[in-house]
Amino acid sequence: MVNSKVSKVVFVGAGPGAADLITVRGLKLLRAADTVIHDSLPGDALLAEVSPLTRLVPVGKRCGQHSMTQDEINALLAREALTGGLVVRLKGGDPGVFGRLGEEMDHLASLGIPFEVVPGVTAATAAAADACFPLTHRGLAQAVTFLTGHCADGSEPDWSAHVSTGATLCLYMGARSLPQAASRIVAAGADVGMPVRLLSKVSQPGSSDVLTTLGELAAGRVDTSALPTPLIAVIGAVVAPLRGAGLLARIAERT
Repeated sequence: MVNSKVSKVVFVGAGPGAADLITVRGLKLLRAADTVIHDSLPGDALLAEVSPLTRLVPVGKRCGQHSMTQDEINALLAREALTGGLVVRLKGGDPGVFGRLGEEMDHLASLGIPFEVVPGVTAATAAAADACFPLTHRGLAQAVTFLTGHCADGSEPDWSAHVSTGATLCLYMGARSLPQAASRIVAAGADVGMPVRLLSKVSQPGSSDVLTTLGELAAGRVDTSALPTPLIAVIGAVVAPLRGAGLLARIAERT
């Protein structure tokens, strides 16, 4: 166990769920930690890598149910860091992608507590890899945009601005609002036939992969409430399962 006199917090990305998708450095730090403050996504297989002497503190947020408020988590991080041991803040996916990393870093920085960030595989890239499609393709999409279905102030993204770029859209944490989001995206100028992949529990047991279109989703013909969470929606030409001549034809349509 690490017992440094210098308090430190390390934010570690756990990846999308499967224990073997954490980085080598992330796993090394997890095994060396004195305290692990973890979200709900990292599963039992990954937490089993932690030393039996390590203190585990769950602070997960799922579907609006919070075991702690964000302010309480911030205070907990600081309190644990001031004990002098190595504190690992284990976050699902990548800490910097919709993981409230900024809020927690800002709090530690205001108290002069040092920290480090170890990246992780975020849900969008893991979902694309698992389903064998690219997020970008020089003939179909030259950019990718990550969006959240839950804006803190209740506002919505500027769908027109995002649609106009032709980027692949990756919508996180939006299972309940997907039909409404699809309608807004169509209203912003997207083709109703644009393919959408709904990927649930990526890299975990019970995962699912649903291929649909913006039109079908906007019309409510896909029961998103029946899909397990966490769920990510990937919208764009790249998600269609096209290969060979079919892929070339799709590229030709867009040029």
